[in-house]
Amino acid sequence: MLALALETTGRVGSVAIGCGQALSDEKTFSAPLRHSAELFGTITELLEKSRKILNQTKYIYISIGPGSFTGIRISVTVAKMMALATESKIVAVNTSDAMALNVDDVKIEKLATIIDAKRGQFFIAAFERKNGLWEKILPDCMMTAEQFKEKFDSEPIWLLGEGLLYYSKKFETENIKILNEKFWSPRASNVFKIGVKMAMENKFSDPAGLVPLYLRRPDAEENLEKKKVFVN
Repeated sequence: MLALALETTGRVGSVAIGCGQALSDEKTFSAPLRHSAELFGTITELLEKSRKILNQTKYIYISIGPGSFTGIRISVTVAKMMALATESKIVAVNTSDAMALNVDDVKIEKLATIIDAKRGQFFIAAFERKNGLWEKILPDCMMTAEQFKEKFDSEPIWLLGEGLLYYSKKFETENIKILNEKFWSPRASNVFKIGVKMAMENKFSDPAGLVPLYLRRPDAEENLEKKKVFVN
């Protein structure tokens, strides 16, 4: 069962490929914000390297958000196109869940994923390790750095995510620590790992009804709504 995993929610995109439960390869785009330019070429490259063709694809695992509005729309659109063309099934993977797997082998007990939501806010989820697995203790939500510190500064917690790129100092305290930048970006390989488990549980998404996980509307929609209010 050939499967492709797409990650375009962050600044650094990637694609992974595998058969059944086995991940066979992953390729990261050549530079940040190259999703639309490199996604199709990377898919083609991995298929050729694996001696497969697109029509053999049975599953498409995509990172559904939260994250970049534009990036999420790219992977959702491509997944819908591929599902129609190849009759493959789509699995929508939560981006924060996939990011938590970045530190599966790191000896920490609590972490939070930080994604820039602009305007001084962040998409944040928190996890605690239980029985060797990451359990989400704070569902994806929008918070400021100050709100996060009020809630989590009482005991040690480690942070990762591209939202820290310019704002790590806003979060860091004696108990709130920042993981090395190599752990920050979402990875298609982890989307693949979660996608496999969800596929085994028949957690598929209907291509017609598939929408990105937006915790708030895109800026363009909000600006349009403001204009309507102003006109009225």
